[in-house]
Amino acid sequence: MKHRIINALFALVLLISNTSASFAHGGGSRRPTLHVNPKWKECSFQLDPSLTQKAWHQFTEEAGLVTYFRAMTDARPMGVWKFELSAVQWKTGIDNSDDAWNNTFVHPDSTHWLSEKSGLKFPGLIFRLGVTDKIDVGGYFTKNPDANYGFWGGQIQYNLIHEAKNDWDVAARASVVSLFGPKDLDFSVYGLDLLTSKKLVVRKWASLSPYAGVSTYFANSHEKTSAVHLGDEHILGLMGTVGTVAQISVARIAAEYNIAKVNSFSIKVGVSF
Repeated sequence: MKHRIINALFALVLLISNTSASFAHGGGSRRPTLHVNPKWKECSFQLDPSLTQKAWHQFTEEAGLVTYFRAMTDARPMGVWKFELSAVQWKTGIDNSDDAWNNTFVHPDSTHWLSEKSGLKFPGLIFRLGVTDKIDVGGYFTKNPDANYGFWGGQIQYNLIHEAKNDWDVAARASVVSLFGPKDLDFSVYGLDLLTSKKLVVRKWASLSPYAGVSTYFANSHEKTSAVHLGDEHILGLMGTVGTVAQISVARIAAEYNIAKVNSFSIKVGVSF
């Protein structure tokens, strides 16, 4: 049974990947001339000589928000050896036509747009495991099979306060996400979150857990190509979070809205045992 569920989740991620925009898809307020490289079937990382330090700075800041390993969960610990496997997608409202994105990507053809103002939709898989009665660990992975990039991430969450009478919790969380695949650049983002949540029991087999939090992120970029000569960027930023988790038997569904320089909305569907 569990194998069928896991296979279904992977199929869901592939469906999300194929039906949504990938990095640098879509269009913003204008349509610049796209940089073309038919080597890949989807938009892929390749830095163009026209990329400026200012645009590189903007890319680093916004990519930090796009790829940030969001909490997508409440502050309550999972419990020892309890685990969750979920498909997730977050959408960030960047302008893909900006030089910060247009000059960091190549496209399979010169008209490779999906829709106007689509933003960036970013799918993946998340795994979480309770290792003690206070500590949860987790991982994140995504790979576009038709492009040259993927991301992996890890996180650890520690329950600071568990107020059993009112089902109220506070937790601290640390995370990291790193890019793999492209030869032109290195990119990573580190995060620290403080979350609070309250569990509301709807039925014996169903509950709702609204949560809120504040995060600080540290995004880093380093170019590795002779096409440009840019300094490394190291950007510190803040982000606010509101969300809710619904637990219905073994099914776990979450929705989260992040408030930052570029806002984002995320959904997660999975199972927990």
